[in-house]
Formats: sequence, structure tokens, C-alpha cells
Amino acid sequence: MKKLLIAIMGLSALMLIVGCGVSKKKLVDAENRINALLNKGVPDSSLSRAKVFLYQARSAMERGNRGLARESADSMLILVARAESEYDDMVKELNPEIDSLRRFISNQRRELDGLQLHKLDSVVARADSFAAINWILQTKNNLQAAAKMVPQLKFDQERAEELKPRIPGQWICQDRKKSEAHKEVNLVENKIFDFYRNGKVTYTEKGKGQGGTHYKVDYLFLSNGNWDVMGDTIVLFIDRFQRVREKSWEKVVEGKRVRWEEKSIPPVDTVITDGSQDRFITFSDLKTDFRRTKRY
Repeated sequence: MKKLLIAIMGLSALMLIVGCGVSKKKLVDAENRINALLNKGVPDSSLSRAKVFLYQARSAMERGNRGLARESADSMLILVARAESEYDDMVKELNPEIDSLRRFISNQRRELDGLQLHKLDSVVARADSFAAINWILQTKNNLQAAAKMVPQLKFDQERAEELKPRIPGQWICQDRKKSEAHKEVNLVENKIFDFYRNGKVTYTEKGKGQGGTHYKVDYLFLSNGNWDVMGDTIVLFIDRFQRVREKSWEKVVEGKRVRWEEKSIPPVDTVITDGSQDRFITFSDLKTDFRRTKRY
């Protein structure tokens, strides 16, 4: 009886050990480790076998095959630990390359300013955010991307410096809509840039007249902000929008009676903080489509 009791106790202990060997939490933790490696940039192919064993462990648990579940889980954990070790070794190898990229970028950024410098710094900032969470592959990739941008950014810098003095002034693009068949059609619309030497800009959009046989308009919009140049592109950073007026009339014919039905949108003066009203125009398009009427 005593031997039987000992045998039963031994069997219970064995069952307890097996039962604690694999649990849902243990598999979830292992899956999180796999996903963490994938997020850090470890190739999926390096973890494919570990994911297969993870699937086998879960499937075996669902079928009640604890032995296969434990074997699959053990194989998976070995592969995950190996991948983590290899990643740590790779980090040690990449750190000197990352340091070299940072020194190169730091030296080159001294030759940039304005939007060119902002563009470079935005990519470096992404690299810094990955470095903060120890995602070394993404850190290296973003720093490499920043380093490759430098020659083009230098070219853009030279182009921007050459164009900037030629931009200040008032530039107007006028479009007049008329019709030979319908003499009443006469709509004049203007787009006006006022580029000031202090970096401020006003963009005016206005129109008045009859644009078709059945509609008339009268509107005035003002956008204010700052301007800068990226290569040969003028960028407007709009921080204020004003709808000074916006009216329209629709022709309504009721038998022999004709009337114009007016629709009016209330004025608005809005501060813009999300960049949704930012605009851009290339210098070549500015010269082609607009004419300068004033110099500032």
C-alpha cells in the first residue's frame, strides 16, 4: 500500500510537472518575443521554424497531447533564444556603423539650412525614435537613408539660395471666362501671391461675375503664413485662413418669370495648425502662369 501510495504521488508529481511545462501564458509570452524580434527587423525567414513549433504547441494543447505540446514549445523556445542572441550580436556589430553614419550626417548638416535641413533632421529624428526602443536595424536604415539624401539636399540648397532673391513681390494669375454664344457670361478670377522678404506670404483668391448662363459668383479668400524654398519649389505654410465673402446666385426660371436665387456662406477667420492649407508651387510654374506686378 505504501509503495502504491508512493507510486501515485510520483505520478501526480509527474503530471504536475508536465502540466506546468506548457501553458497559454507561456505560449503568449513566446509569441510576444517572436513579434518583438520581427518588429526589430529580424527577417521572418529566421523565425519561421519557431512560428511552426508555436503553432504545433498550441494545436497539441487543444488536442490534449501534452507531450507533443511540451516538445514543440521547448524547440520553439530554443529557436527564439538563438534568434535573440544572434540579434544581440548583430547590434554589437552595427553600433560602429551607426556611430559613423551619425558623425557623417552631423558634419554635413552644417552646410544645410531651411527646408533642406528640416528634411534631413526629420529622417534623423525617425532614426532616433527607433534607437530609443533599441530597434537597431531601423535605426541604421533611417540613418543610411539620411546619408544618401545629403548630395540632393546640397543641390536643392544651392538652387533655393539662387531662387530666393527672385521671388519677393506680387504675382498675379488672372483667368477671364467669356462666351461668344452667351454675351452675359463674363467671370474674372484672380490668384495672387504676395511674397514678402521677411518670409511672410499672403495668398488671395477672388472672383466676380457670371460664369455661365445660370450662375454668378462673388468670392474673396485670404490665406496668410510663411514661405520658404525647397530646391525649385516654393512652399507656403498657411497658419490663417479668411473667408471674407462667398456668394453665389443661381438662375431660376418659373414660366416667363426669371429670378436669381442667392446663396451666401458666412465669413470665417480661422487659425490653421494642422498644415491642411499648406500650398506649394514650382518657380517655373510661377513664372509661366503668373506675372509679377510689384517688387518687395
